Amino acid sequence: MKTLAATFAAVLLLVASAAGAAQQMLDVRLVKLTSRGSVSPGLENVAAIIQRNLPYAGCTLVDQKGCLMPANATLAFKGGYQVIFKTLDGNLGVTIMKGRKLLLSTAATLPDNTPVILGGFDGGSSSKHVFVLLKSP
Repeated sequence: MKTLAATFAAVLLLVASAAGAAQQMLDVRLVKLTSRGSVSPGLENVAAIIQRNLPYAGCTLVDQKGCLMPANATLAFKGGYQVIFKTLDGNLGVTIMKGRKLLLSTAATLPDNTPVILGGFDGGSSSKHVFVLLKSP
């Protein structure tokens, strides 16, 4: 009986270890876009996408948070932003609020290692705020 219990405990430990190892991270960055300016270190890949598609050259990191995937979390960012994640049928439900005001509610598919950019919210003095979501492989 002790052998069976020990074997069962070992199997549970292996299953728990495998589940933890398979989890991916979701990196979420709040970025300020400006018509001129520099690019914060680590945002070069995002800046390239933005510069090809939008009239902004500067990208400054404002805040950064993360959570485990599948994501069912609420993250608070500087400037009063809240980003709420809910995993839905293989997609990620994303709700962005500033204070009590709903700014965006959408579903996104997040490919591994490819940034997804959401937003375009007023950042003051002709700048915009976007959220960059990046899922680890």
